[in-house]
Amino acid sequence: MLSSYSSDVVHSGGVGTAQVSKAVNNLILWACLVANHEGMALANRYGVDTDALREALMRSSAVNGALGNWGKQSMAWAQDDMNIVAEMADDCGISLPQSGLVREICRTLRPRRYQIEQYGS
Repeated sequence: MLSSYSSDVVHSGGVGTAQVSKAVNNLILWACLVANHEGMALANRYGVDTDALREALMRSSAVNGALGNWGKQSMAWAQDDMNIVAEMADDCGISLPQSGLVREICRTLRPRRYQIEQYGS
């Protein structure tokens, strides 16, 4: 049924694994978005042309979906997504310290996203 309207259907396992897969996708998305902001803010402070840098990064080992959508992500669901990840980690008894940090950074980053000149101020 899903294949009738999407070509990107991947079977990830039994019942419930799609939700876990989506949570993992979102965890990686928000971590990439935070790393992109930090990198671009650093480059901006050193006078790098960040548009040219972004173009170069899109052809490098740093390429990621959040960078490809730079300036378009609303971060509307970042905190909710990261809360889901935290609950899942607690449920299965693993520690994900970076995801906790990403959740906190997303909380403070959201109101000034893509304003790299204000990052870290």
